[in-house]
Amino acid sequence: DNSDDEDDDDEALVGFQRKIVPIDSLNLSLEDSQQQSLRNAAGRKRQELIVCATFVDKIPNLGGLARTSEIFAADKLVIADKRVVKMDNFKSISVSAGDWIPIEEVKEEDLMKWLRQKKDEGYTIVGLEQTSTSTSLHTHQFDSKTVLLLGKEKEGIPVEYLQLVDTCLEVPQLGIIRSLNVHVTGAISIWE
Repeated sequence: DNSDDEDDDDEALVGFQRKIVPIDSLNLSLEDSQQQSLRNAAGRKRQELIVCATFVDKIPNLGGLARTSEIFAADKLVIADKRVVKMDNFKSISVSAGDWIPIEEVKEEDLMKWLRQKKDEGYTIVGLEQTSTSTSLHTHQFDSKTVLLLGKEKEGIPVEYLQLVDTCLEVPQLGIIRSLNVHVTGAISIWE
């Protein structure tokens, strides 16, 4: 009988189109996914801290910042060129941190717009820079949503960006050398 074969074929086609996951389960899965994005790979809550290293161009410093950002559960690391994470030097220094922390690419020419967008989203922009109005890192109370802006290795944060930051912080120093390496300053500030 040919009609039985047609019924089986129709049933197979209908079953093929059915949604396997009920919508309630799908919604729960999406909620779980959103909650997981608030936690790092170790299951700990991420800080609402974005480490912005767009001005940093030395691979060892970027690798160290990735490692430090991941260890202290920063929300993400922002760099000028994501191709860096594939470089052996970066991988060696970051010790796979690039696999565990979100890394966003923001090129220097797009940084001003990106920082303004973060301000609109309620972030405080904190520049790590020695200026005449900088305050000491250990006396600063960080807001819950913070972008930590790091400067260039030798020149620091360009003047036009200093006008955009909400505050500038510096690490107190007791020696003769004028400044710390950008990765070291970043690491101390991320920990703080």
